[in-house]
Amino acid sequence: MTAAEPTIIATSMGLNRAREPWWPGPVFRYAFELARPTSRPRLCLVATAGGDQQVTVERFRNAFSSGEVEFSSLTLFDKPNVPDVAAHLRQQDVIWVDRGSLANLLAVWRAHQLDGVLRECWEAGVVLVGESAGSLCWFASGTTDSFGDVRAFTDGLALLPYANAVHYEKRRPQFQRLIGEGVLPLGFATDVGAGLHFEGTELVAAISDRRNAGAYRVERTDGGTVLESALEVRRLKRF
Repeated sequence: MTAAEPTIIATSMGLNRAREPWWPGPVFRYAFELARPTSRPRLCLVATAGGDQQVTVERFRNAFSSGEVEFSSLTLFDKPNVPDVAAHLRQQDVIWVDRGSLANLLAVWRAHQLDGVLRECWEAGVVLVGESAGSLCWFASGTTDSFGDVRAFTDGLALLPYANAVHYEKRRPQFQRLIGEGVLPLGFATDVGAGLHFEGTELVAAISDRRNAGAYRVERTDGGTVLESALEVRRLKRF
């Protein structure tokens, strides 16, 4: 089975990387439940944003080594590691896009035509989830530090027609300024530890894996001021 609606979970959270081995945060279970798998959930890691580092792939694999999840990875450097990328991704219940460089991720995906494939997966009910760059990529625009300093981007995949800011506790003033100036449209933002659950293009929930992690809606009013609204956040139970 697949998700009841096209589903994206855009987060500033994921694995607990402060421990060895890395430990899956509760957002993974949340995504698996939405995917409604008929057997073991199939999870594919896409680590393009971090350059497909094998240490990252292996640490993810170890995090899901219990056998409860059917884990795979898609790497594109220096060539795809599966014979049919589109077929492999369509077979998944959940696709996890890891953190790293958003600009590099988008360029490589477009070179391999993954932008279209991922849209097809989303429309077919494969749950798309990601952290940081893996959160930003689904949106039309937002802010990124891919070039060193934090700046606006406007060339996201645009499955979600909004702006997005991750690590919002550090990027709040700039994100609000860009929305106020009309550089970015209506936006959503997450502190570290929070995430946004969309069905279609509608926000249906804000979630977190720790206390005091906030999620926000940020918009420019008719009067030209910027309004930030804190969203009600549901704290997820750990594995």
